[in-house]
Amino acid sequence: MTIEEIEGYFTGVELPESATIDTGVVIEDIPLFLRSHFSFIRENPGKKSTEVYFDRLQRLIAIMDAKTNNES
Repeated sequence: MTIEEIEGYFTGVELPESATIDTGVVIEDIPLFLRSHFSFIRENPGKKSTEVYFDRLQRLIAIMDAKTNNES
């Protein structure tokens, strides 16, 4: 997914209070998490260091999708 696609995913969706994206990795402030990750990726286009930021965003998407699928 591109950064634009990821940002589009989070536009207008209800965000959870918190999310565990990995063992011992809990996001307590999801809006702050999103702002900081989008900012870092946009300020460092093409750099290898952005890969972990993309990975965390995609993990959050997978968690939110799984929760949505379980609720339906």
